[in-house]
Amino acid sequence: MQVPEEFTMAAENAKNTTNKDAAAEESRVQDQILEAIKRSQDATLKIVSAWSESVAKVAPKLPEMPKLPMMDAIPKPGEISDKFFEFARELMNTQQEFVKRLIDALPGHDEPGA
Repeated sequence: MQVPEEFTMAAENAKNTTNKDAAAEESRVQDQILEAIKRSQDATLKIVSAWSESVAKVAPKLPEMPKLPMMDAIPKPGEISDKFFEFARELMNTQQEFVKRLIDALPGHDEPGA
């Protein structure tokens, strides 16, 4: 029994609409999460800035601390941060490549609707 073309087209249109709705919802949720993270980061920066300003006012009144040996050999915070995020990028790239290869290894991964 052959399915009438209008039913096939209606089913395809419904599937496309559902996919578009799902993609729009996914994008909306991701945008909300990123916005919440940015607000949290802004709040943290304000708190740390206020704390730093308070410490800067008190610091001149503190006695001078002795210099620790080999302090120059310790990486600066920016260097540590750069190394950490470079490693994180490499880790994410490695994981992404692994997942792509894993999907390719699954039977039927390239079939429509899979």
